[in-house]
Amino acid sequence: MLTREEILVIYEAGPEAVISVIQRLETIIEKQAIQIAELEERVKVLESRLNQNSRNSSKPPSTDFVKEKPNPKSRRKKSGKKPGGQEGHLGSTLDMVTDPD
Repeated sequence: MLTREEILVIYEAGPEAVISVIQRLETIIEKQAIQIAELEERVKVLESRLNQNSRNSSKPPSTDFVKEKPNPKSRRKKSGKKPGGQEGHLGSTLDMVTDPD
């Protein structure tokens, strides 16, 4: 970073000195823009690779880094009844025999 005094020295040196400094700064900016574009592309590739799992690519499930299992996607609708025998239903069982096998 140029200080105010350094800029004034360049300015007093004449137009050619100012032009050469500006041209050097432009080349530096162009190089940095190219480097930024390359890094952005690399980040995009790495993020897309990180977002792949066994469900959306041909990778085996052992390579998944998922800490939780995904929620099940059942198509059954809840009936609202409690599990087990329902109230009011008379159960039926086998009758006891006096001589079991």
